[in-house]
Amino acid sequence: MTDTPPDGASAAMIWWSGRHIPENPTQSFAGKTVLITGANAGLGFEAALKFATLGASRLIFGVRSLQRGKEARARICQQTGYHTNNIQLYELEMSSFDSVKEFVRGISKEETIDIAILNAGIVAPSFRLSPEGHEMSVQVMVLSTALLAILILPQLQKSAKLSQRPTHLELVTSIACRTSKIDCFLKSDAAILDQVSQPAFFGSQRQYGMAKLFQMYVLDGLVQMTRSEEPVKNGPGVIINAVCPGPCKTTLGRDFPFVLQIPMRLLQTIFFRTAEQGARSYVSGVTLGPESHGKFWNSDTFIDAGESCTSTQGKALQEKVWQEIIDILRPHIPDEILRSSTL
Repeated sequence: MTDTPPDGASAAMIWWSGRHIPENPTQSFAGKTVLITGANAGLGFEAALKFATLGASRLIFGVRSLQRGKEARARICQQTGYHTNNIQLYELEMSSFDSVKEFVRGISKEETIDIAILNAGIVAPSFRLSPEGHEMSVQVMVLSTALLAILILPQLQKSAKLSQRPTHLELVTSIACRTSKIDCFLKSDAAILDQVSQPAFFGSQRQYGMAKLFQMYVLDGLVQMTRSEEPVKNGPGVIINAVCPGPCKTTLGRDFPFVLQIPMRLLQTIFFRTAEQGARSYVSGVTLGPESHGKFWNSDTFIDAGESCTSTQGKALQEKVWQEIIDILRPHIPDEILRSSTL
């Protein structure tokens, strides 16, 4: 593509995205093991379908429901001829730190993991606390995503050393991060993650955008914590980046009241990409080389995440939010990871 997307997450951006569909990746993934969370439906399913078609040797699904995971596995195998034994299912409930840790214990039995795509996400229609005591969007898309990333990094690093080629860790985020304003946090000394878990702060779209912004802060934190890792032949041991699939027709807003779903469905029908088109960015994002480390991939181009990430104030806020995340997660991170990183 020769032109770049408009700034922000505006109507112009939605219009641009619908008319700048990513190329369909064709690169082979033969010999690669690919992990995808939330792979039983929507964008995660479509990405898994592509990896199977492109020859990945093994797929690992993290799913809330094993039954739905089995159904997704059957559909993929039926459509592609992929062998059912090459898709391994593990239960993963992102609202629970214990479930994240149990998931990581399960996948530790895998010989190698070459690619990990952290795709699980929600759009919360109303305020709700997770079992861990945090607003659900923040729990799923920020805290549990950060914990999962930190816990699987050693396995990705080990796989990179064995193969002497970089492995990939991909966070699925959104251009909605550009809509988030940070002024309210700059005027308060209170813990930011405490503020965004209060009912008075909550607004569905606002919370979604804020969680996506904090995901970008997680990306920066992960890049920093791996800065001293031992490189492999072709660059950093683990290439960490973020991707945005663009506005897509999915069931992400299925929990909203039906009356609110009607205009959204109309908007999706006219302007949004299909889930298959959005999933193309998931796949192309993990074909990128070291130049993509710490970058944001959207519609076959790199974009910036907006002033709330790139400004001096945004960078200072990133450091504060990342430290709060680590303070919350520290009891759940093994000592060997804490000792071997900059956490």
